[in-house]
Amino acid sequence: MMNRTLNFRISFFSLVLMLIAFGCKDDKKVEKAVEDPYLKELKETQIGDIDFYISIPKGYTIKENRGPDFSVYYFFPKDTTKTQAFTGGMYFGNHPSQFDESVDSCKTKKIKSIVLSKDTEWTSIQCKTRFSLQTIIESGSTEGWNSYIHAFAHTSSEADLKKVLTIFKTLKKKKPQKRK
Repeated sequence: MMNRTLNFRISFFSLVLMLIAFGCKDDKKVEKAVEDPYLKELKETQIGDIDFYISIPKGYTIKENRGPDFSVYYFFPKDTTKTQAFTGGMYFGNHPSQFDESVDSCKTKKIKSIVLSKDTEWTSIQCKTRFSLQTIIESGSTEGWNSYIHAFAHTSSEADLKKVLTIFKTLKKKKPQKRK
């Protein structure tokens, strides 16, 4: 009788251990982040002299237009003689406003993306073969004059619209790199 009880306990505890080890799977599937191949065509660039960086195409540059309490940074091809597939920019300041591009013949839709590690909703406007994209997000900056970022872009195709969203996903705040 003692042997049976001992065998029963061993079997019972073995079953419990197996259930714990193999039965407690989390049914949520972990999505692996698929790296966008377009990222390999981009180069991380500091935005002006502030603590923000963005990865832009290797043939592009960033130009700053400074206001009294804001700055607007535009990215565009270095070679201005080439047809521009897309251009974009970012307003850094405390009083952003979206561009009014409403035209009855244009289609407007919302697109979700990640910017500065936050879920972001973009407004996309398509007028024939011209696409515009914009959003306003909090910058997380403590510099006082740039609490918000109004990110925007203009493209000539939906494929380029996706490229611009990839570019804005690379936006990050970090300390400037030391120059050698």
